Amino acid sequence: MKKIYKVFLILIICLISSLIIIEIGYVNFLKEEEDTMAMIKVMEGLSINYLNGNYFETNEDTYELNFSITNSLDSEQYYTIKFNEIDALDSVTYKLISKEKIMDDIEGNINQKTIKNQIKINSGETQSFTIIFYNPKKGNLKAELRIDKDAVDNSLKSWVLKNNKVVNDQDGLVEYSTDDGSIYYFKGNVVNNYVNFANKLWRIVRINADGTVSIILDDLLEEESAFFENNENESTSFLDSTISKTLNNWYEINLKEYDNLIASHKYCTDDNAQMENDGVIYYLSEQRIFNDNAPIVTCPGTYQTSKIALLTADDVLIAGSYLNKESINRDWWTMTLNKKNNNINYYITVNNQGLNKDVSEQDKKGIRPVITIIKKLNTTGDGSFDNPYMLNTL
Repeated sequence: MKKIYKVFLILIICLISSLIIIEIGYVNFLKEEEDTMAMIKVMEGLSINYLNGNYFETNEDTYELNFSITNSLDSEQYYTIKFNEIDALDSVTYKLISKEKIMDDIEGNINQKTIKNQIKINSGETQSFTIIFYNPKKGNLKAELRIDKDAVDNSLKSWVLKNNKVVNDQDGLVEYSTDDGSIYYFKGNVVNNYVNFANKLWRIVRINADGTVSIILDDLLEEESAFFENNENESTSFLDSTISKTLNNWYEINLKEYDNLIASHKYCTDDNAQMENDGVIYYLSEQRIFNDNAPIVTCPGTYQTSKIALLTADDVLIAGSYLNKESINRDWWTMTLNKKNNNINYYITVNNQGLNKDVSEQDKKGIRPVITIIKKLNTTGDGSFDNPYMLNTL
């Protein structure tokens, strides 16, 4: 009897164990099915069909996603294809294939996020795509595919995004993610970021998250200026500075009639001290810019709102060579402090060789004004030197 009981107990245990294993397998099966099942999203007239899901996680050497977009509206629309929540090795690449051949195949690194923006889709049209991911090291690959609808307008931001492929860590238009949204910098040896505004030639430096665009004069002002001629209060505020007064005077003469097209923008003064050594205060930029070569797109110091200002050293380091014109053979100011010694502020300047530090606030240096253009402007041109972007009211 005891033997029969033991056999029965063993059978019960085996049965329960089998049920647990089956349950675990079924749950994993459902999760895999959920992650890869077809999903349709409707977004303001665009119907997006993710044929095998928009979220995936794999360690296979290749992986494929298929999706389509249909425009049910009566007018053409625009959209962006991008990645979100990426967890992948830098070696992971992709190829986007348009089944209707509405564009050439696009190849890139998954960590550059934006695949293609400002894609036009006509009324009633369906566009189908395949993305193939290549994961040669078979590392964990996890990401979400995302389709965002773009505004249809001729603003400078939209015009630039239409004319440029977003790149990753190379010359061109580079995207950075911030808490406020994506911002874009022109970086390196670029020749298609010229703007004709107020009868002067400028270069686009940055597209801001709010849709405004920051531009810098393509040359120096004739006048040089100290950053602070007399700084008895030991201020680090840009708005209190001599150079701010110089810029505002130039603005009144040259830009005042365009005042409604220029945004009051937040400009950054890096005035957070990193350490003090033998009475010398070093600011965060000292380590970040000159030791780590690690510029940032957020402000580690104080924002101050102005119609006209200067670039930061971070802006210059990100933007790179197109700012370092051979014809500009004088140093020009940035807004970035690097140290304070004997009650004197020292700033970072720029010339055609790069960045310089430890420049006294009392020295007279060149000036390259920076302004920020509002987003509601009609744009023509292609950004080249011969056909720069032209801005007009909508």
